[in-house]
Amino acid sequence: MRYGEDVSVLEMDGQFDKLEELIYVESHLSNTSAKFYGEITQQMLKNSSFPGSNNGTGLLQTIIGLKVREVYERITSESVVPASAN
Repeated sequence: MRYGEDVSVLEMDGQFDKLEELIYVESHLSNTSAKFYGEITQQMLKNSSFPGSNNGTGLLQTIIGLKVREVYERITSESVVPASAN
């Protein structure tokens, strides 16, 4: 329990051997601000050369980025279209 609310904690130790398998983790997350199923995995794959992209650091940074986008859209009332993975 945290601040009177039930929570689940996700701990990550080590790295993802295959970033494609992150979709399994993503399927168990909620309230991530992703605009579509698989967006977190897509962003991690797109930025796979970035430091931390294959571990929990990259996952946290990606989720924070999606939350920042959500706040930006709320403040500006402008919707941001997710970049597609190329």
